[in-house]
Amino acid sequence: MESPQTAAADGPRSLLRLSAFRGLWAGDAVSRLGYQIALYLFPLLAVTELHSSGTQAGLVAASQFVPVVVLSLVAGVLADRARTRSLILICTVIRGAAVALLGVGYALFGLSVWMLIAIAFVVGSATVFYDVGYQSAIPKVLKPGELAAGNGILQASTSATQMAGPALAGVFVQAAGLPFAVTMTCALFAGGAISFWFLRMEESVAAPPSRPGGRALLAGLRFTWKCRPIRDLCVQSGLFNLHEQAFLTAFLIYGVREADMSSGTVGLLIGVASVGALIGSVGTGHLSGRLHAGTTLAAGMIAASLSLLLGALFAQVLPPLWVFAVGFLCNGVGLSAYNVYVMSLRQSIPPQEFMGSVTAAYRLVALGPNPLGALLGGLLADALGAGSALVAVAASLTLTSLLVLASPVRRVRQVEDARRVLRSHLPDTGIARPLAEEKSDL
Repeated sequence: MESPQTAAADGPRSLLRLSAFRGLWAGDAVSRLGYQIALYLFPLLAVTELHSSGTQAGLVAASQFVPVVVLSLVAGVLADRARTRSLILICTVIRGAAVALLGVGYALFGLSVWMLIAIAFVVGSATVFYDVGYQSAIPKVLKPGELAAGNGILQASTSATQMAGPALAGVFVQAAGLPFAVTMTCALFAGGAISFWFLRMEESVAAPPSRPGGRALLAGLRFTWKCRPIRDLCVQSGLFNLHEQAFLTAFLIYGVREADMSSGTVGLLIGVASVGALIGSVGTGHLSGRLHAGTTLAAGMIAASLSLLLGALFAQVLPPLWVFAVGFLCNGVGLSAYNVYVMSLRQSIPPQEFMGSVTAAYRLVALGPNPLGALLGGLLADALGAGSALVAVAASLTLTSLLVLASPVRRVRQVEDARRVLRSHLPDTGIARPLAEEKSDL
């Protein structure tokens, strides 16, 4: 078995030789592409096939994200108790089956808005449990010193699927129709399920059945709140996502109504952020052994925020197409560097018994503000004008990004040192034993 230092130094090529990590990465990449296609396929069908109103299309899109708020904490408890491989395998099968059910329903009864809403809700619910289980699986196949490099690979594939998913959904529907789109999406989920079926990973026995789920959830939430580094990262990510959704909503209005861009051009510009995320993920993962984790994390968050502010300001005097192309590209690079280290620290700091609860709590705080942010962006665009709304939101985002400078996570040089460096900021309950074991190994 390679040491963490060796794996981090050798980079992605070394980690991909580990069969467990390779199986997890391949299964997630394939099934995540299927999910990204489904994510855009459902509202796209509402608009193109049913000629639905904007409100109806919005309901279809929102039904995929409502489960994040409703089910994240439940998913955390289950992830702490269930076998991780079984959880992600079952959720992948459920998502594929739900998409297949859409095809069957279309063939038998025709398409309807309520059918899309119901199928989208099922896919979104299974994705909540899948994401929590998948992120809990990463520290089970990698050592602490390998997490940054491994998350760089995983974030890169996520960025690639975010670029390809919307494009493929549009091509499938336009060129071959709904049956072909459903077939290809199901095939991707099936491919992910096959990879997870053959996945072999070491797992400890799930939490004792005598421990009530409510108490397990409260214990995990208590740890998340009392652990200042994790709490800081939760709040920082939640604030960023709130502002980002407001910015993207205002940008859609700005691009079409004020900058005279086509809807395709607006979508392409937003997709440039995924190109930047791909570059940033690969670069951060490859250089993880030489980068200072805390400094890179803070710099990435500030750069991701500042790039949107500069884009909104310079678009007032320069061609907005090129200004925002550069702005979104830099935003993607900075945000991916932040995400790689946030995910790595979140996986290395908590004890294993709290991993699912911490992941669920983090996702709830980080993703919960998304609907509010989208609504806020629309309200500001109506009140101030879309261009002014972009400047206001980006300025507020940049100011809140500076909060990361006050967090103790800035002192962490390498991910594997996080518990030792942050020891004074970690709760006593449930963490003393792992810290003591770490100390004896030094």
